[in-house]
Amino acid sequence: MLSSGTRDYKIEPEYLGPLQDRPLAETARSGGPSDLFPGASEFLSARQQRRRREQWNTAKPLARLLLRPEEHLLYVAHGMQIPPVLHSLALGAMALPYHQVVLLFTDTRLIEIMLTVRGKTAGTRVRSFPWAAVRDIKLTLAKMRVVPADGKRQEWRLPLRGDRKFLKLLLPRLKQRCLQGGVSTSQSLPLWHCPKCGATVPVKPKSCEACRTAFRSPRLAALLSLAFPGAGLFYAGHPFLATMDCLGEVFLYLLFLVMMVQSEPGAVISAVGFGAIFFLLTKLESVHLSQILVARTKPETQTGQSAYSRLALVGGLASLLIIGSAFPLAGAARPVLDRDLDIQGNESLWEGSRNVAEWDAFKENAFARSQWEHPSGIQVTLLAYPQSFMDTPGDFRNEFRQEWVREGITLVKDDEDVPSPFKGFRLIGLTHTQDGRPVSMIQYFVMDEPNHDLHQATAAVLGEDTTLADDLMRDLLAHARWIDLMPPEHPQPAPGS
Repeated sequence: MLSSGTRDYKIEPEYLGPLQDRPLAETARSGGPSDLFPGASEFLSARQQRRRREQWNTAKPLARLLLRPEEHLLYVAHGMQIPPVLHSLALGAMALPYHQVVLLFTDTRLIEIMLTVRGKTAGTRVRSFPWAAVRDIKLTLAKMRVVPADGKRQEWRLPLRGDRKFLKLLLPRLKQRCLQGGVSTSQSLPLWHCPKCGATVPVKPKSCEACRTAFRSPRLAALLSLAFPGAGLFYAGHPFLATMDCLGEVFLYLLFLVMMVQSEPGAVISAVGFGAIFFLLTKLESVHLSQILVARTKPETQTGQSAYSRLALVGGLASLLIIGSAFPLAGAARPVLDRDLDIQGNESLWEGSRNVAEWDAFKENAFARSQWEHPSGIQVTLLAYPQSFMDTPGDFRNEFRQEWVREGITLVKDDEDVPSPFKGFRLIGLTHTQDGRPVSMIQYFVMDEPNHDLHQATAAVLGEDTTLADDLMRDLLAHARWIDLMPPEHPQPAPGS
């Protein structure tokens, strides 16, 4: 209902009668013309009154749309609506700041005007609770509860002790006005009001029938959230949350790409599964949150709605393109081996094989590339590890050391003494067979720097004296050269196997 003018409603806490044995003005310890009402200093400090006056001033334009000329304002309180459980889960620790309200207690109803997250300006959601349709009002600890005869109960947290102290005196007066006409005449509460004209509107209205104001659509907010990260929250009028949501989704997308790149070929399906779960949960959260925040009777222009509809279409196509490109991007970024090592030279005594069936060891190792044998009997296996852009030789070296520690291998040498022109590092370790005989583990790691790959020459010899085996491995690397990729030959499975 429209107000009759620009009447400046004063706070009249004792309009319904004295709240104590004496008038509030006589019980106050101090006070002055700047008080919200005579005796306000008994409940609120000067700083709290200044803050309350600011909140009342920012809510006053909306309040005037509802307050009738004969209606009397009894008190103005600041509170936070306690939202439903799912709303609290969506907003987390920010749930209460995003549900700040100014509560106007009049002789006929409770009017709730929502504030913005900083609590300094009025929002657009306006609701009311006529006492004639309220069954009970309760004040427990720091919470006030309104129980309608028809509708869900509503709760608010009242952070200031002074507000709670005052309402303990006022609520008994208001309870006398509850359900005066009986349950049969009560309305379903809360009543929602248009922020432009004050008329009563349905919950989550598309528009106001009285002034034809259109409101932002929860459906469009959901489509925008699905179409583009943060778009639904930006449409709801919360750019900070929209930015955080966008950054969060971008981070998850990059994490998904890293999982795709880092995963072994057999684990790609698991990475895709985790990515799909993350994507689904993130989108559900974005849709849910945007619908919570947009359902606050926020006015919308036809031009703005058309622009956001186009954004939903364009953003949806762009998101599909970005998500679809994850697989080729991950494929292009996955580490791929570029070259192999080969032992060449007429003076070389090494004989090699790339046929897995001829190998004595490492037949099941996916990184093994070739096996070489010296007339002295020592065997050396060459392995290769394609590295991603996030991998470094130092990390690989540390992980290899840690693996030896777990296996109980004693580290004897750990240096960068690798035959020229190669660069890399050498590890020599000592372990034992099951019957107690010593075994020397000799490992040379060569970096293929242009292609960011790592190649390994490994051998195991009985005995603690590794000098001869180490010299032979250095001889092998002295004759090693880079060649084009030459994968090992695997035996074909027998028909019907």
